[in-house]
Amino acid sequence: MAAKRDSYNENEHSILYAETGGICPLCTLPILFQKKGSKKPSKGYEVAHIYPLNPTSVQISALKGYSLPGAINALENVIALCPTCHSKYDKDFKIEEFVKLRSDKDSFLSAAKARLTVSQHTLQEEVCEILDIISTFDFDGAEPIPIGFDVSTVDNKLKKGMSPLQKREIKLNAISFYVRIRDHIKMLEQQDQAAVRIMQNQINSYYLAINRQNPENKDLVFNYVAQWISAKTNKPILASKVLTSFFVQNCEVFDASSN
Repeated sequence: MAAKRDSYNENEHSILYAETGGICPLCTLPILFQKKGSKKPSKGYEVAHIYPLNPTSVQISALKGYSLPGAINALENVIALCPTCHSKYDKDFKIEEFVKLRSDKDSFLSAAKARLTVSQHTLQEEVCEILDIISTFDFDGAEPIPIGFDVSTVDNKLKKGMSPLQKREIKLNAISFYVRIRDHIKMLEQQDQAAVRIMQNQINSYYLAINRQNPENKDLVFNYVAQWISAKTNKPILASKVLTSFFVQNCEVFDASSN
């Protein structure tokens, strides 16, 4: 018996639209448009099934090795596409487009989980001081590897699951800012050791939560931790990435023993 297509309510449509950032994932054209003479935008997308609702024999053959969703009409298996792309996807199914839409959807779901996790974790105000120090730090030329900095620590933690470019950014950030951040944290510890320990535990706790959601993708984990620090402190994302790099080097963020 053929599966029936579900209808989706306004809240579900809001989620599906927001996931795409307002553009069709396949052709990148806007999926809202303004009719001439209208003051309100009109919906220019349709809800498409990533894994086909009722796959043909050709589609079943192409999808061999890909898991059938537990619920074919669940939000996890649908995505907003413009009508043209939706029609082409259904009638001229290509496994490359399926893989892209599945990857896009998984990224949307991952980002949504990360945003929810942000609201569940707090961060000590002392982090703001450190980020301000980072933002005003001025240096010219390549920084020498500071005394006490063990490059192998970063290498051991990032053996798997991280792209070379992201690994390079972390190593450069950690080397360039290591002494300045370390010395400022030592000063904060003299003022309130407990606050610094709480801060370190908070960052590690958030890392563990995000790593649990994305165990195979350290690029995502690193960037989600940096985004959380930026969101909680209302400080620049670049400074937050530097601080996250320091904690990769110096604390429990990315456990070498887990690789």
